Amino acid sequence: MNTAARPSSVMPLRYVESVDAMREFYLDKLGFDHLMGMVGADGQLDFSIVQRAGAMLMLSRPQNGATLTSGSVEIYIEVDDVDAYHDQLVGAAVPIHQALSTQWWGDRNFAVVDPAGHLIWFWKTVAEMQPPEGVTLI
Repeated sequence: MNTAARPSSVMPLRYVESVDAMREFYLDKLGFDHLMGMVGADGQLDFSIVQRAGAMLMLSRPQNGATLTSGSVEIYIEVDDVDAYHDQLVGAAVPIHQALSTQWWGDRNFAVVDPAGHLIWFWKTVAEMQPPEGVTLI
């Protein structure tokens, strides 16, 4: 695995029914910060950017012909201390969808589900890869 080719940043744009509800979840439940937002003619947010430790997400109501899709999206966000962040969310009564555990590829991770039903994974590499028998890495 080539770790030298990591991107400097990725900022997904997610189309959602309610930017206000999604922004509130990320800020109030997951501890993200608000970077900016645009209010639409109806007084609701049309667009917002939230961030946590350099990971940024754009949230938008569908515009310019875009539509909400039913496809699955999972987002992986690296955090400095995955155990402490997990404990923080548990203490704030955020339901944990996938339990905190260390994976064979060396990441310690857990997942929550956001209001749109997408998995949001939080992870930190804590060990070297130890592929199970029969797995070939290229």
